Amino acid sequence: MPDLSWTHPYVLYLHVLGVFTFLLGHGVSAMVVWRIRSERDPATLRTLLNFSTRSMNLMGIGAAIWLFSGIYLGFSGNYWTYGKYWLWASLAIAIVVIGLMTPLGRFYLNRVRVALGQDPTGKTNPPIPTEVDAVALEAAITSGRPMTLLVLGFGALAVLAWLMMFHPF
Repeated sequence: MPDLSWTHPYVLYLHVLGVFTFLLGHGVSAMVVWRIRSERDPATLRTLLNFSTRSMNLMGIGAAIWLFSGIYLGFSGNYWTYGKYWLWASLAIAIVVIGLMTPLGRFYLNRVRVALGQDPTGKTNPPIPTEVDAVALEAAITSGRPMTLLVLGFGALAVLAWLMMFHPF
């Protein structure tokens, strides 16, 4: 097997760019979830939800670069070996947090989409209703837990940064 250790710093650079790309795309959705709490105008809400939907591609590309480059770095830096548990912990935290945050955020935003008369799957483009049930919209908006998402996401990011920088175990 050829020695690919020389690629490590370049892939590490790519890994960091992947994280930044993911956070840039994810930041749009995070701010949409936060802003929706205080918005009641249906047209503005539709625009915000559209921003969130459009940011998913950038977030997905960043996540893929982040994940695959991280796995490669584990091999090129010989971090998968015994005694390097910080890498396993990082991977587990990332998978669990993404697995929790994705449905929590999606279910919330989809409830607001349905209240606005939109198809949450995006497969159909129904006509924009002239009237929106204000009670249903209010119930959908207040059903979310943006602070839970914020604490979970930021907390995980802080722990992942700590694990990556200090390799504590």
